[in-house]
Amino acid sequence: MEFQTLATGVGFTEGPVYTQRGSLAYVSIDQGVVYETANGETKVLARTGAGPNGAAEGRDGIIYVAQNGGQWPAKRTEGVSGGVQAIHPDGTVVTLTTDPIYPNDLCFGPDGYLYVTDPSRGPRRDDGRLWRVDVATGEAELLLSVGWFPNGIGFSTDNDSIFVAQGGEGRILRFPFAAGERLGKPELHVQLDHGRPDGFAWDVDGNLVIGAITGTAPGDLQVYNPEGTLLDVIKIGDGQKYTNVAISSAGKLAVTDSDNGQVLEADWPAAGLPLHPFRESTQP
Repeated sequence: MEFQTLATGVGFTEGPVYTQRGSLAYVSIDQGVVYETANGETKVLARTGAGPNGAAEGRDGIIYVAQNGGQWPAKRTEGVSGGVQAIHPDGTVVTLTTDPIYPNDLCFGPDGYLYVTDPSRGPRRDDGRLWRVDVATGEAELLLSVGWFPNGIGFSTDNDSIFVAQGGEGRILRFPFAAGERLGKPELHVQLDHGRPDGFAWDVDGNLVIGAITGTAPGDLQVYNPEGTLLDVIKIGDGQKYTNVAISSAGKLAVTDSDNGQVLEADWPAAGLPLHPFRESTQP
């Protein structure tokens, strides 16, 4: 698989999102900005301050950002705490909620709510929370407290499960999901072949692509089939932290190369699974 560099010099990148307007948006945690790349040009979409740590797009074109409040590798910014920010298409940044403490990643569910992972950032990294946020009102509901580091989050092809990366244990967990209810007891979906899972994305064939952090050796992408069996390990380069991925409807795979301050892209053999709230089944 051949990767091309879409953007460089953009800091510790995370949260790639293929947008409705045809661009790729992504965050820079250490620079405190959200970038947008389209037609070979990269610009600053918004300045969030502190540490934007993950992103998701709503139907109205608003980019919702998990703001970690200045946790590593970000720098603290006066007046910016942890929570969820909303970036409007004109670049205006609005704080939606400050209830999540150090949020990491977020995604929309089939019910139209935003689901957020919120790990504590202490040295043991063994504590965290999962939240549900109403983007219309900013009201946040604590769904669950966990004794591990929750990282990437997403829904798969069906609407009855939500998946969360269990960072330190190298797992992807599956939580039974029903709209308006608490999360059910989790089950193991994937035990990574090696490394720790960060962000992930599905294609329309149900294959799960995970950004895996190794810590010492170069990181990679790991691909698992719908049953959770390893299909492929994709070596990219010398970076330790290929932190997150996105797959477009046109079959493009974007990867945030955080160590090298880059965003990379390659062809993928299938289209990306449409994200909530853009799946046809969720249209009013």
